[in-house]
Amino acid sequence: MALQLALIRSQLIGGADMQRDLHGQLAALARTADGRLHAMLIGLRRMSAINATYGAAVGDAALETIGQRLTRQNARLSGGAALTMRLSGGDYLLAHVMPEERVGWQVMAERLLRVISEPLDAGGHRLRLTARAALALGRADESPLSLLDRLSAGLAAARESAAEPVRWADRQSDNAPQSGYRLEQDIVRAIEQDEITVLFQPQFAVEDGAITGAEALARWQHPLHGEIGAGTLFAIADKADFTRALSRHIRKRAMEQAAGWTGPLANLRISLNVTAEDLGEKGFAQRELKMIAASGFDTQRLTLEMTESALIPDLKRAAARFATLREAGVRIAVDDFGTGYSSLLYLKRLPLDYLKLDHAMTRDIGGAEADRIIVRSIVAMAKALDLKVIAEGVESEAQLDALREEGCDYFQGFLRGKAMEAEIFAEFATAALSPEGERI
Repeated sequence: MALQLALIRSQLIGGADMQRDLHGQLAALARTADGRLHAMLIGLRRMSAINATYGAAVGDAALETIGQRLTRQNARLSGGAALTMRLSGGDYLLAHVMPEERVGWQVMAERLLRVISEPLDAGGHRLRLTARAALALGRADESPLSLLDRLSAGLAAARESAAEPVRWADRQSDNAPQSGYRLEQDIVRAIEQDEITVLFQPQFAVEDGAITGAEALARWQHPLHGEIGAGTLFAIADKADFTRALSRHIRKRAMEQAAGWTGPLANLRISLNVTAEDLGEKGFAQRELKMIAASGFDTQRLTLEMTESALIPDLKRAAARFATLREAGVRIAVDDFGTGYSSLLYLKRLPLDYLKLDHAMTRDIGGAEADRIIVRSIVAMAKALDLKVIAEGVESEAQLDALREEGCDYFQGFLRGKAMEAEIFAEFATAALSPEGERI
């Protein structure tokens, strides 16, 4: 008989009863004869943005619809003992017992991601969701918690990859977090105890190599799992529904540190990232200006970057909030341009100052002529809209030369400077800005 669980209701999610039930069901499934346990952890993307924009009721309705789709598909495709369970937020666990079949399990995951991406109606809104998935085969000596930890780390890696939405969690990398569910609680403590380190990656003028500013990034030195980068950090925060708190904490710390820079460093611009969840929060612009004033940082030196691949359902509201910030002197950039789905619409609707070329476009500029033409066209369009262009991920002189020829204004990347802690960046920038400093 197939083992099929209904969706766990929100009041049980994350509780001890649910954890015991989950571990028991996985253990029972693993004991089923005639096969090996195949497990899959599916994570919906941008659920926090949907909740912030449309409200929790719409988010819950979307989760219910996706859960029903997965339950039906899992039961139909399994042909044997199966488990379907919603864990926390937008994460779903699916498991089968069947003869070992890696290819078939991967195909099934890809099929389920396509099912998830089909449009759905939630609370009167038409939504289209996307997801990532991590896959694993159970081991004879493995506990349910260990399996979940492997899957959680695999899902975090899948969330960071645009090219691989489905990842196998066969092995942990040396620095991959191995206790994803426990990390969700750790990140709350890390913010409260100021354990998140802000790094600054220098930005330069393409024309003469002069340092012009820096983008603030984040790193978490976990006491057990070592260094955790920004991508994994935000993936963990998203699962804990803590994205806005993390984003705000990073901006606050970056401005407090940069406000103390003196001499020539006092003229450098700082770029900070904002999320769709930030923009969806009522009163965001006013709270942001209050936080800037409290930090002592000059609004005229601040750029806020909004990733182009993020979901901004209400562009009119986002434009109004950006306009309020621009009136106070803050500049606005669209980040990762060319990787999302609303590029031209963002340029049309949002009050922007900068366009940041995604590192994938920078990487390919030295390749096929078509790649060069695309970059040339984007730069020309930006110039026509009176926008400055910043290229990310510059790693070679050939890339920099090509960007210079195409009229790009600024760049950042390992070619001239990696992300650094505040003190190291201050020394680096001071040397670069000194009269004897070499233009880099």
